[in-house]
Amino acid sequence: MYHFIYNPIAGKGRSARCRAELDGLLVASGVEYRFYETRRARHAIEIAKELTCGAGDADLDIVAMGGDGTLNEVLNGIDDPAKVRLGIMPCGSGNDFAAAAHIPDAPLAALKLLLEGEARHTDYMECGGVRGINVIGTGIDVEILRRYGRMKLLKGSPAYLASLLMTLISYRPRSFSECLDGARRPHSALIACAGNGRRIGGGIPVCPEAEIDDGLMDIVIVDGISRARIPAALIKLLKSRILELPTTAFRRDRRLTIISDAPLSIQIDGEIYDGLPFDVRLIARKLRVYRP
Repeated sequence: MYHFIYNPIAGKGRSARCRAELDGLLVASGVEYRFYETRRARHAIEIAKELTCGAGDADLDIVAMGGDGTLNEVLNGIDDPAKVRLGIMPCGSGNDFAAAAHIPDAPLAALKLLLEGEARHTDYMECGGVRGINVIGTGIDVEILRRYGRMKLLKGSPAYLASLLMTLISYRPRSFSECLDGARRPHSALIACAGNGRRIGGGIPVCPEAEIDDGLMDIVIVDGISRARIPAALIKLLKSRILELPTTAFRRDRRLTIISDAPLSIQIDGEIYDGLPFDVRLIARKLRVYRP
C-alpha cells in the first residue's frame, strides 16, 4: 500500500493536478494506494504520525507529494524513520531536495521510480528535536525567507532571488561562535549552514558539493563581505562557487553547534524556528528513500 500525503496548493496547485494524473496511472499499475490531503499547516505531520505510530515492524511506503515544506512535515511526522520507505513526488515550486536526490520532475517518471526503484539509505539531520533533510541554517537565509513570505507579486524561484538581492543590500553580519574540537571559533557571518542537500530557494547552490548519503554534512560559514565585494560574491554563489570565496569556511562533519549571545532564528528546510538551540547532527543509514 502506497500512502500519498499531498498538499493541494503546493506549486500553485500543481500537486492537485498531479494527483488527478497519478490516479489513472496508479489504477493502471494495479497497486494499492491512498491519498491523504493536507488542509492546514503542519497537517502532514499529523497524518504521517497517525500512519506510523503503532505500525509495528512492517515497512510502510509513504510518499510526500508537494514541495520541500511537505517533505519536511512528512519526515517530522514519521514515528521511526527506520520503518518507512519514503517516496518523493516533487510538485512544489522549489523541490530542492528532490533535485539533490535526482528525483524526476515529471509525474510519470517519478511514479516509475517509486514503483520499480529501490529505497536507498539516505541521510537526514536533527536540530533541537526537529528533523531536516535538505539544509539547516541561520543568518541571511532566514531573513530572505521572511522577505519571501511577504512577497505578493512574485512566487517561486524568481521571488526567492529577488528577496536575496534585496536582503543583501541591508543585511548585517551576525556574531556567534562555532563549537569545534572543544574550542569556540568566533564568526561575524552572513550565513552558517549544514547541508545534506545542495541548494535552497529553488536552485541557490549554498552547499554545492553536498552528498545525501555520505554520512557527513557539508558545513558552510560565510563571514562578512564588504558592500563592494557583494556583487562578485553573489555571482560565485549562483555559479556554485561559494566555496571559493576567501571568507568561506568549509568542512564536512557529523555535527555543527553554534552558540550566540543573542537569540538565533533557524531555518530548517525553509521553515523558520525561533528559540531552538543550533545543534545539528547527522543521522545516517536509518531513513530509506526511493531514488536512483
